[in-house]
Amino acid sequence: MTETRLDQGELITAEIIRNSLETVCKELSATVENTALSPIFTLNHDYSCGVFYSGDGGQVQLLARDQAVPVHIFASLDSVQIMFETFPDDIREGDVFLVTDPYMGGTHCPDWTIIRPVTVAPGVTFLTCVRGHVNDVGGPVPGNYNVNARDVWQEGFRIPPVRIVSAGEHVGDIWETILANTRLPAEVRGDLMAMVGACQVGERRIRELARKYGVEMLRRSVDYIVDYSEKRLRATIAEWPDGSYEHTGYVDHDFAGNRDVPVRVKVTVSGEEVVVDFDGTSGEVPGFINSPTGNTISQVFTALTALCPDIPINSGFFRPVSVVLHPQTMVNPDPPAPVGNCTLTPGTTIIDTVMKAFEQIRPELVGTAAVDMNGARCFGVSAATGRYWVSSDLAATAMSAGGARGTDGWGGWAATFCALNLPPLEMFELQFPWEYVLDEYARDTAAPGRWRGAPAIHYRRRHTDQMRCTIYNGGARNTLVGYAGGGDGAGNYWVIREGEADEMTVTESCYAEPLSVGSLLFAQSGGGGGWGDPFEREPAAVLDDWLDDIVSTDGARRDYGVVIDPARQEVDLEATRRQRAGGGSRSPAAG
Repeated sequence: MTETRLDQGELITAEIIRNSLETVCKELSATVENTALSPIFTLNHDYSCGVFYSGDGGQVQLLARDQAVPVHIFASLDSVQIMFETFPDDIREGDVFLVTDPYMGGTHCPDWTIIRPVTVAPGVTFLTCVRGHVNDVGGPVPGNYNVNARDVWQEGFRIPPVRIVSAGEHVGDIWETILANTRLPAEVRGDLMAMVGACQVGERRIRELARKYGVEMLRRSVDYIVDYSEKRLRATIAEWPDGSYEHTGYVDHDFAGNRDVPVRVKVTVSGEEVVVDFDGTSGEVPGFINSPTGNTISQVFTALTALCPDIPINSGFFRPVSVVLHPQTMVNPDPPAPVGNCTLTPGTTIIDTVMKAFEQIRPELVGTAAVDMNGARCFGVSAATGRYWVSSDLAATAMSAGGARGTDGWGGWAATFCALNLPPLEMFELQFPWEYVLDEYARDTAAPGRWRGAPAIHYRRRHTDQMRCTIYNGGARNTLVGYAGGGDGAGNYWVIREGEADEMTVTESCYAEPLSVGSLLFAQSGGGGGWGDPFEREPAAVLDDWLDDIVSTDGARRDYGVVIDPARQEVDLEATRRQRAGGGSRSPAAG
């Protein structure tokens, strides 16, 4: 590490510039939210924004990002680098580039990365970037979660780095080619325009910073920003005990008949550096859960950033960490292996496995950073308008937060998708042909712990039009894990056509199942794991959960050793003391 030397006044200016770049990212994000068309952007916020830098044609560096979807923006670093390598001497002012290929720094085909280079002086180029999930990118399956995919071509339109705006002018034939490969051209055009427009706003702000502080101060601040994060992380790692720490996690299935697919991690701490080695992880699998390198490395850093929440996240944070990925494995596949579900599965297992290895180093810092995803995509043609639609309803899939030291898990996204919003149900009822009849916490499903995980959510909707539904479920058996003695989260499952003669319970997947007017769709989305010994939970906290119907009288006794008097609505402290002294009949996992 070569430390950038600044005097006191310059240090203050560099910090102002660092915070200004983060503000630029927030403005990019606000622009996308306010100008995009599809609910997956405007309501779910399934997109991320960042500012990157390349000096003298060197390695691209991440400087700042908005609080968003970490797997998006960390992987975008590779996409931006590949764009530079594709157009090494052919970038002009006003150019905008697009890349979506999972094997060129992407994650899966629906995640589109928009890049706008901003050259403020020769050899000093910033890049504004938005990566967002586009609702349909062609391929055989609407919405692109193809549970039957056996290669990447069955997952959607792959786009290598391509110029979509040239010197400020849209490249018409490229746009028409892109929009010809989606079932939702008007929606996708609007979302693409929103991302391009956001990057233009970012360019304006960066040029303002260059005029205000000067190019040289901006360049030196870049060095300071990344060096500072590296220095902070190295100092943190140096406090950890040297050694190797291993854990193996398991993916429920690969959507092709293979079950309990292993993800093995060995974390080695040596001085100021960490090596994360995936030796022993499953080889490539036929189903669509292979994880390209950009996705795998992003999941590793999502876990690591959760351990170090007070260190600014940029390329300096990445320098002390090496990730070893072995070829032709599930976490480093060769094309054309299918990867469509990678951000969810095995992404969840990668994060939890890395976290469980770090639990042996700093148990007080770990907790559920993964998402226990039970996904569904519905699609159809509106009887009222004749227009094709694809849903992005995430209402049933977002209860993943686990307990951490000092705090319970509540109903929301865990760290890997931390900026996604729980959708307003009324807005989705306006957008899609169904009505919600149930959306509530389920009793006795919160993972027990000194600080418990989020309860599972029970979700039911009634359909007002015909449609088809594809489900890609994970976490039915290998649920989100607990930490420091906490219990594991509850499992996921779906019920299609609930209450009808052909009712179907889905714990793995189904493809294009028909749903008729009036039919019901039910889901249980399990929560994250607990943290710490449940018998150390404050009895008053257990009583609060009992009053909120999160835990039953029997569950309080069984899982926490807390005896509640229902008539008095209070804890029987003496009976609780005896119950806990005897150990009770502990339940290590939620229902």
